[in-house]
Amino acid sequence: MASHRLLPLAVAVMFNTACSLSPPAAPLTLEPPALASTSALLEQGQHFGLDNNPLTPDDHILAMTPDMRYFVGEQVPAALSEQARLRYLVDALIRPSQLGLEYAPGVTLTATETFDERRGDCLSLSALFVAMAREAKLNVYFNEVSVPPSWEMLSDNSSAIYKHINAVAVIDGKPQVIDFSVDIYDYRYPQKQVDDDIAAAQYYSNLGVKQLNDGDPATAYAYFRRALHLGPEEAYIWGNLGVLLRREGLLDEAEVAFRKALSLDPEEAAALSNLARLYRSEGRRDEARALEAVIAERQRSNPFWHYSRSRAAFERGDFDEALTSIHRAIRLNREEYRFYQFAAVIYRRQGNDKKYEEYGLRAAQAKFASQQHTP
Repeated sequence: MASHRLLPLAVAVMFNTACSLSPPAAPLTLEPPALASTSALLEQGQHFGLDNNPLTPDDHILAMTPDMRYFVGEQVPAALSEQARLRYLVDALIRPSQLGLEYAPGVTLTATETFDERRGDCLSLSALFVAMAREAKLNVYFNEVSVPPSWEMLSDNSSAIYKHINAVAVIDGKPQVIDFSVDIYDYRYPQKQVDDDIAAAQYYSNLGVKQLNDGDPATAYAYFRRALHLGPEEAYIWGNLGVLLRREGLLDEAEVAFRKALSLDPEEAAALSNLARLYRSEGRRDEARALEAVIAERQRSNPFWHYSRSRAAFERGDFDEALTSIHRAIRLNREEYRFYQFAAVIYRRQGNDKKYEEYGLRAAQAKFASQQHTP
């Protein structure tokens, strides 16, 4: 893939090398579900009091309103070069005296809603940018970034994984990454162009997770079904659907959903963890142990897993365990500045000023080094 340059006016840069993000995975042998069983998962509307129309809802995530078109016309003179139009647009979106967009994790909105509310998550901000950039006659597309897994516990027995997405503008044949999510993006993460349907699938999946958290399983199902209609090969959405089905007591169907997710992506961490929990809850101990062994091996070699354990220990007040875990993360990945940064936080909490200053300096050095290598 071509080198991606982050537009200076946009936002921030950070993160890791592809090799450190992808430790050797423990082998996973799991029979994929039958096609008929998988298809049946999208025909469970009756259970939720819904019909089986996969085309609803349709929120038109890139729709432009007259106010949005007027904004682009006023802020981005059509006579400018493509590069200048791009800079004018990004500046207008982020400047507090103009639109003043704010990154708001967990707030998934359409482009129109984002324009009105002036905030949103990575997908919302990217959707607004893509819609407006196309109005300004720029060549732009959505860009999916494989950030390290972020586990969010929906309950004691299930978890979900969120994806990161930004946008790319192609100016004179050169891609420029536009990312409004501070401290999320780094050019060294694996990334790929995705079409509008896949971005929309992520939008519906995000809303499905929100409705699941809010206790509205029917709406969550409608969103997940719509997401899978648009992105049937997106493993994480099948995994999220599995969480919903498990919550509803549809255990056989939940198993099919998790196995479908893993057949598409054997390293889909949330689906693997949720399937192991499902087997354990059903007393299928041998199957649960086999998956748990795979999970344990992957966790031991994943620096971000140790980082998450360190943060959890810190929140419990177990600072010795927090230090042990963060140093394991550092040994596995010596380039991630946030690991040193968090070690400094722990040392400061312990009153160790010397170590606090040492790791604060190392964090600054690692961050500077990563930025110097931006193409």
